[in-house]
Amino acid sequence: MNQRHLSTTCSTKTASKLSALAAAIIAVTTPALSMAQELSEEKPMYVPPSEPNEFLDGRVQVNFLAMQNYQAIQAKDGAFRPEDETQSDGFGRLRVNLMFKFKITENITADIDIAEEPNDFGNNGDRDFSFHQDFAGIEFDMFGLTGYEKENASLILRAGNIGASPFQFKGFQDGADNQGNALIGNGITDYATAENGIQLSYTETFDGGILRAYNVAGHMTTSSFGEAFQEDRGYNYRIQGTLEFQGGFKAGLNIFQANQGDQLVFENGLASLDGVTTTNYRFGDGENYNFSASASSERDTHVGALPGLNQSIMQLNLAYQPSDQTSVILMLGKASDDYTFADTEGNAVAGITYFGTDGVLDPTGTTFDSNQVIEADSSVDYWVIEAQQYVIPEKLYVAARYAEAENTSDLIEQSDNEVTRLQVSAGYWINDRTLWKVEYVDQEEGTNSGGQIGAGFDGITSEISVKF
Repeated sequence: MNQRHLSTTCSTKTASKLSALAAAIIAVTTPALSMAQELSEEKPMYVPPSEPNEFLDGRVQVNFLAMQNYQAIQAKDGAFRPEDETQSDGFGRLRVNLMFKFKITENITADIDIAEEPNDFGNNGDRDFSFHQDFAGIEFDMFGLTGYEKENASLILRAGNIGASPFQFKGFQDGADNQGNALIGNGITDYATAENGIQLSYTETFDGGILRAYNVAGHMTTSSFGEAFQEDRGYNYRIQGTLEFQGGFKAGLNIFQANQGDQLVFENGLASLDGVTTTNYRFGDGENYNFSASASSERDTHVGALPGLNQSIMQLNLAYQPSDQTSVILMLGKASDDYTFADTEGNAVAGITYFGTDGVLDPTGTTFDSNQVIEADSSVDYWVIEAQQYVIPEKLYVAARYAEAENTSDLIEQSDNEVTRLQVSAGYWINDRTLWKVEYVDQEEGTNSGGQIGAGFDGITSEISVKF
């Protein structure tokens, strides 16, 4: 993974961020042992129970979710788009999700999440208010359908939208569905999305012993949430394994591989991305930090170094969750591709967004989004640490996340090539169905990092959400 060790050569800013994060983790972890339940009881982080609304004798389940956010953030000096440096604070658009689950037979279920999510689906700013299929599928209980019985085990085949993400043990934010996420938004290297395909997942649990559960899953998807059948469009593959141990320790390994590069047509060593289907997880899902110079559906707060053609990801996830009040998670990963973004002359650029001509700051602030690639290895090495602790059990928590991603692409200068993000958050359950979160976020982007804002951003953001 080429993980870098902190040393006295760390920048003052990075060191101060890590010191703040360490203090936060120590603060949230110290009272954990006195509050922990039996170590043998593996539990996810606390989220108040929210029973679905059932109809037709339980054959239909319905949940309604809504979330309103507020932000006061600014891009730092040196932004790709200068107007992002002088943003106004204010409220975002309401996110709404309507979730249905249908019990087709005893062993077959279907689900659909319908969402009005302005930072997804290419919504056109404030001019497009529409609901979309956000996630849907059919699940088959293979043991039940075949009459094969195995105690404490399940084999599930899912067809439809497949959630693709290399991280585990932490929450993911998708529109109004945010109450399982301790912080606000998703991380700079949360390579996550949903695509069309199939997935087979086997899970087994044990009543005693050191190993309490394990899961193995594999999926195959096409690189589209819609339909894409053009010539040479390949598939995306994932293999995932998870182990859960007595005492709240967990480990997971994820391997992704995309095969989309055969679509490219090269002329003089340069290929256009026009008409090419790329992997949806090349940047990650829609964020909840919004910038006035960008469309609301942009993923421009993530690292944008990889074109997403023959992209591969390997990520190791380690967690210590002794109770549903305490969680510490470490994620180590590497994402790479056989292609690198380039300007119109065929010169490699650090990311999809770059300044002026030949990487030189244009006096008018002109930037370009690369639509071309060349054959060269691009890669990002990253690590993330996240902690959450309830200071008032089941009521008030604090959380922190620090992420660092280094652009290690072959043709990119290996200096000033990191994106870092520090998030410190607090969450308060007003009642079992209402969560209020407040967060401070500080992102820094080096010139050669593949960051898409320019120099980074910082500020305060908040969300209030309900789930019925």
